Amino acid sequence: MRMRACILLVLSLSAVPGWAGLHPRIFVRHDAATTGQGPTVSQLRARLKDPVYARWRAAVNRQGSSATLERAARYLETGDPAEVQAVRDFLTSHTFSYAKQDVGGFLAGAEMATAFDWTYDGLSVADRRSAMDNIVATCDSSFAFLVHGQPDINHNYTYMALNTVAVCGLVLQGEPQPYGDKSAGYLALARDFLEGPGMVLDTWSAREGAWGEGSHYTFHETVRNLVMMLAAFRSATDRDYFAEARIRYNDFPAKVGRFLIYSTRPDLTFERTGDTSANRVQAALTVPVTVEALAAGLGDSADAARLRSFGDDLLAAYGDKAVEPGMGWGMRIFFDPRASRTPSYRTLPLAVRMGAGTYEQIVFRNGWARDSTQITILAGDHFTDHQHFDKGQFLIYHGGALAVDGGAYDGMYKPGAHPNEYASRTLAHNCLLVYDPEQQFPSGYTNDGGQNVIRGKQHHADWPAFLAHREVEGLHTAEVLAYDAAERYDYLRVDLTKAYSAKIRHYERQFVYLPAADFLLVFDRVSAARPDYQKRWLLHFQEPPEVDGAAPDAGVRAYPDVRLVTERRQDGALFIRTLLPAPHKTTVVGGPGYEYYNLFTGIDYPPSSPAVAAESRESGKWRIEVSPELPAEEDRFLNVLQIAGSGATPAEARLVTGADGLAGAQISDRVVIFTAGALPARYEVSSSTPAGHLLVQLPPLSDVTVHINGISLGTQKVNAQGVLSFQDRGTGARRVEILAATP
Repeated sequence: MRMRACILLVLSLSAVPGWAGLHPRIFVRHDAATTGQGPTVSQLRARLKDPVYARWRAAVNRQGSSATLERAARYLETGDPAEVQAVRDFLTSHTFSYAKQDVGGFLAGAEMATAFDWTYDGLSVADRRSAMDNIVATCDSSFAFLVHGQPDINHNYTYMALNTVAVCGLVLQGEPQPYGDKSAGYLALARDFLEGPGMVLDTWSAREGAWGEGSHYTFHETVRNLVMMLAAFRSATDRDYFAEARIRYNDFPAKVGRFLIYSTRPDLTFERTGDTSANRVQAALTVPVTVEALAAGLGDSADAARLRSFGDDLLAAYGDKAVEPGMGWGMRIFFDPRASRTPSYRTLPLAVRMGAGTYEQIVFRNGWARDSTQITILAGDHFTDHQHFDKGQFLIYHGGALAVDGGAYDGMYKPGAHPNEYASRTLAHNCLLVYDPEQQFPSGYTNDGGQNVIRGKQHHADWPAFLAHREVEGLHTAEVLAYDAAERYDYLRVDLTKAYSAKIRHYERQFVYLPAADFLLVFDRVSAARPDYQKRWLLHFQEPPEVDGAAPDAGVRAYPDVRLVTERRQDGALFIRTLLPAPHKTTVVGGPGYEYYNLFTGIDYPPSSPAVAAESRESGKWRIEVSPELPAEEDRFLNVLQIAGSGATPAEARLVTGADGLAGAQISDRVVIFTAGALPARYEVSSSTPAGHLLVQLPPLSDVTVHINGISLGTQKVNAQGVLSFQDRGTGARRVEILAATP
């Protein structure tokens, strides 16, 4: 019934006055068009005289559907018969399919149909029929995938195929049979996928615009195809999905734009999360076009202005390499030099939680300048095989990548090789390993002591299907228990128990970031099923670290009770002090032949080609593994990470402990305490100046009294995230007590 309703609605569009038979209609509109939004042909041609657009008219020196689309755009702008001839030759002689060209088969259909739309009036009737035959043959492959290929609402293939089906349907509408019927079928399916209950619009609304397939697929493929599809509907019909989303779908397009901005580091490259190719870490190539198309859809909003200001920074940073030559048409169509860039993206909050309750990517920053710090944390659900088994993973950037994501995107599903044994595994990430020698991983995966390996679960046709399977298939891998962002601190508490097998009874990881001082405290409390299960706290580096001032040799070397580990990278430095466990051992692993080494198997798992682990990928050539010297069921790890410029010197950090598992650190006049979730909380500090205290994991919204050396500072209220902050106004040795307030 839903499909039939969509067909009737789509067929009715051909009766819209001023629409049927007019080409172009995709992104650019016929001068006589009275429907849709976007530049007309005359407006596009006027831009030829504007020097702002000249930089995006680079020569096209290759073949393929994307190059053909660029030639079609030039015909649209100039009417050059040589351009239309090249487009005609391609469209009348090529077909593509998922079976033969994989991803390329999905992408080609939308590009071919758009090129056809733009050159329509330059093609003969016979050429049009020949081209439409090939467009239909290409689109039918994407159509069949969406109908019979078990598409997943959370996977990039769905959006590549859907964009082709939608654009082909829009372009072929109004053509003689059989193309008209094909158009109706394509558009019915596209609208069903977009608007159906739990489908695309509902899914992106629920996920708050956050996506987790690595920068390779998230931004260059999934987001781009989603935005282009919505832009195509906006220009070719009176349906403006961008406007509808603001009201009905949680304003997700604006949140997509913010997710893109927050996923970009101060060096204007993408964070290395999930499957990320060395050449796709750049926020360039296809990305500026996506930014401008999304900004155009968002209209005159503040989010559009922020996106445009962000796009300007990308263009300035990447210069002539900002836009892939075959994508220049997109800048000439969507870029608007006169649109507002105020407010700038630099006015966005420095801390953000994206995809709350779903993907959960949290970012802490202390500024928007190139020398600012960015910390990215992953803490949510598992959706697709392009994600890694890295819940609780954190990355640090300051003047260079200081804590990195290990491994490289070297294909998938390769038993005994880099993708299966290292890059996707917990071992390659800044997470915790708990080694149960009897644990059985799926076939093709050996034991790394890490999180559960989840494969073959990409079968969720809609969002309700994903939610129905989330618990039973182990996809709800991490849960944020508390998140708080204030001027003086950022806080995150995550339950990671479900990411692991029964070898772990309970595991929580907490982060406190002090942006002004640039300190990150990472506190782990983990309870294993048996005391003899080895626990190892991992941190990965691109350069060899110093251990108490000494540079380790390549290989594996263990050090007892290390006081300081130092990583220097370009213009940044990271100083790591391990305060818990005590006593502990720090093992350094790395260097030639040990970059991707599993200590449990005694095997290094390098990628198949050095090119996939090029320097831009920052695949992590060194790491430390911190482990307790004494076996215990429960262990606490407290690491204080000082983030600084390359010439900085390390500050001291002193362990603070108390009863019931309370632990924390004093860093000069700052005290951070991780409580055990109950009152009272008691500890001692000493400093020559008054100190600021931050306590986390207290009973939320409870009234407490703070006592310093027995003197009450009065009653205060713990906030909703379990955080209490106060100044003690004392000096010397102090005994601090946090007590439940009495009525």
